Amino acid sequence: MLQPPVLSARLERWLRKKSQQESTFGQKETDLMFPSKFPDMATTIFTKMTSMANEYKAVNVSQGFPDFGPPQELIDHIALQLRKHHHQYAPMPGLPALQSAIAELHHRTRGELIDPDSEITITAGATQGLFAAIAALVRDGDEVIVLAPAYDSYAPATQLMGARVKEIHLNDDFSLPIEQLKQNISPTTRLIIVNNPHNPSGACLSHDELMQLQALSMQHKQLWFLFDEVYQHLVFDGRTHHSALMYPELRKKSACVFSFGKSLNATGWKVGYIVAHEYYTREIRKIHQYEVFAVNSFLQSALADFLPVFDPSDIAAQIQSGRDLLQNLMGSSRFIPLPARGGYFQLYDYSQISDESDMAFTERLIREQGVATIPVSAFYQKPPKNQYLIRICFAKKPETLQLAAERLKNL
Repeated sequence: MLQPPVLSARLERWLRKKSQQESTFGQKETDLMFPSKFPDMATTIFTKMTSMANEYKAVNVSQGFPDFGPPQELIDHIALQLRKHHHQYAPMPGLPALQSAIAELHHRTRGELIDPDSEITITAGATQGLFAAIAALVRDGDEVIVLAPAYDSYAPATQLMGARVKEIHLNDDFSLPIEQLKQNISPTTRLIIVNNPHNPSGACLSHDELMQLQALSMQHKQLWFLFDEVYQHLVFDGRTHHSALMYPELRKKSACVFSFGKSLNATGWKVGYIVAHEYYTREIRKIHQYEVFAVNSFLQSALADFLPVFDPSDIAAQIQSGRDLLQNLMGSSRFIPLPARGGYFQLYDYSQISDESDMAFTERLIREQGVATIPVSAFYQKPPKNQYLIRICFAKKPETLQLAAERLKNL
């Protein structure tokens, strides 16, 4: 029997579109349009640069994901859990065994005491967790302070809740602008979003900075905090990660979001979790249950088995070796590295090479040098003037970094 022809994905999309158009009984396309919630929103910079990298066959050190995998022991646990038939829904807040394993990991690594039942919610990645935490707290007319440069999901999630985004720039060294924060908190300021360790700069908050944020939380009754701590285990040079969970008064008014994808070199798995006060957690779960309800069960089971033997310092050392290699390889170039104390990324100042905008410069790097990076201006709503910075992801194989550096050193 003849098999039906296999259509390309592109042709299938066109046929579906054509069918939909024909089913509108002659209505004009404009008649079917509705007001966009984000009329000015374009494709994310990460998608754009990856698309250009594919087009020009460039080395892609733009998007924040490793080109190597998670620990083999974890892969073995996943295979075992699949054979055990963990294929049905997990409980909405998360698998109890994984919640317990997370609580034990936090206690083992930083001495934090967390109630696994009432304070931990497993999420479909950190971005979903961030959205749930914002949606649970923020109301129409509220104000949310975003410290820029910032991850690109913070502002849209805030705006969808009808709240205003107030962008405050970090200091030139990417430390907290404490005095500016104090001056900009108003009675309608509901939330401050803090990323620590910081993307894109790799800056890590100090104990003193966390103490100052704790003082703000105590001074302003209406004020809450959302800490994006997805790089919690990726701190370098013997540093300690100062989590908001280590500060009792700050913790009472905070949600902290974490990512197994970042901690275990598995960003495509999209599994994370939120730690928050019991009251805040109840509100977060009300949102979470209607966003995704539950996260895939077999990964939760595998993670629950793996975490008791997980040593975060192993992953930190692996990622730091990429940072150190990149800095060594780029040492003879005209790019100037900024301190990278944690995370996946190294910022480079290119002002000795060009006075182009960072967007124009990064696009030229793809076309002419065959290297895809990220312009730092993409992390701002209103970028500062005369900031000549690009971001390179060093969570890559040595050969990837060597090839990228070899091409960039030509400039």
